[in-house]
Amino acid sequence: MHIEKNFLGNIFNTIMDVKGKSKDNVKVMMDIKEYCQRKNLELVTIIDGKIMKPKAPYSLTLEQKRLICQWFKGLKMPDGYGSNISRCIDMKYARLYGLKSHDYNIIMEVLLPIIVCMLSNYISNPLTELSIFFKDLCSSKISEDALRRYKDNITIILCKLEKIFPPGFFDSMEHLPVHLPYEARIGGPVQYRWMYPFER
Repeated sequence: MHIEKNFLGNIFNTIMDVKGKSKDNVKVMMDIKEYCQRKNLELVTIIDGKIMKPKAPYSLTLEQKRLICQWFKGLKMPDGYGSNISRCIDMKYARLYGLKSHDYNIIMEVLLPIIVCMLSNYISNPLTELSIFFKDLCSSKISEDALRRYKDNITIILCKLEKIFPPGFFDSMEHLPVHLPYEARIGGPVQYRWMYPFER
């Protein structure tokens, strides 16, 4: 439950380039220069000695951020499906705040593919696959074969994400989805064990 929340928080804050919460910062860019071969993401020194962070391909432009926030502002959901996300929009800074875990669940499983469709296909496709992974994993009926497939799929999805996002994006939270199919195989369908009914 909180894996989904934290993972989506990292993704959303990074693609929206939320100041202070994005995993795409100067320290990460220094790591890129040292450990990765991604010239387009390395820090650039401009004429007066200042360091400039280039715009990453996985970051949205200001217009796109405002468009997403506007979309969230007008989003209507069925009664009881989720909280009123439109109250959690900060239009000035183009960010979301104050969401509950269940809201993150809805965004990850349903709305993320819509949000990332503005990005290039090589970025949006793995994020959509991640969304489908969580949606399938949280379904009420899961077969053993499906869980084996999910286990194989999530490793491939994470490898694709490693090619997109900087190394600093990946902490222990991004690794944990690898264990979720096994946990579902041992404990049964996730929705009978999560805390959303009690949290809401």
